[in-house]
Amino acid sequence: LVRSRGLGDVYKRQDSGFYEPYSNFSTRMRNWLAAYGIGAPVLFVSQSEISNALTTSGSGKFVIVLFLIGVLIQVIAAFIYKSAMWYLYIGEHDKKFKNTKRYRYSDTISEIYWPEVVFDLGTITLFSIATYTALSVVVH
Repeated sequence: LVRSRGLGDVYKRQDSGFYEPYSNFSTRMRNWLAAYGIGAPVLFVSQSEISNALTTSGSGKFVIVLFLIGVLIQVIAAFIYKSAMWYLYIGEHDKKFKNTKRYRYSDTISEIYWPEVVFDLGTITLFSIATYTALSVVVH
């Protein structure tokens, strides 16, 4: 498949079998981050020793907020990519739709990788700070 980009440069895209493993790893990563972002706070709150230590230290709200922001980032990322894939899907069935801004933006989103890296590294950073804070309070 040959595509033209905005500045006229042309590139070839070949299905080389890498998409399926990428998709699997991406899904696993997003699921792991969501599970950790929800599971860790539940664990901290359900264990009275940890919960008491976080409450006494005053770090409890900070830790929970970091986890919630991290989960929110993942939900927003999933929504963005879900929406983009929907518009690309519509474009496959309605050739006129390929001329819309929504289709072109969605195509751009599907082609660039750096936003995924930012979403995931941002989430991992927030979760790491929250986990370190919680563990340092408990272990003190």
